Amino acid sequence: MPEGGVLEISAVERRQDGTISVNVRDTGRGMPPEQMARLFQPLFTTKARGIGLGLVVVKNLTQANGGSVKVESEVGKGTTFTLTLPSVASAAETNDRIST
Repeated sequence: MPEGGVLEISAVERRQDGTISVNVRDTGRGMPPEQMARLFQPLFTTKARGIGLGLVVVKNLTQANGGSVKVESEVGKGTTFTLTLPSVASAAETNDRIST
């Protein structure tokens, strides 16, 4: 956040869904829809020094582990990334069902 702002990180376990969500929210400048549409494309970057693979790797690893990544942003208000993964108990239960 070049102009400053607040960064909040939180985690929530949703036992009823068997998931854990990690939220990273900032009050930075936000992203326009054109940028949001390309956010997870390989080699897309808005940085002077970057290769545009970070979010692609995050999304692929998250999906490979049964999770999802969601992003919400509003220009002038900030951005929230939500990373959702199966909880350990949920993953263990799934593995037990598969192996029996």
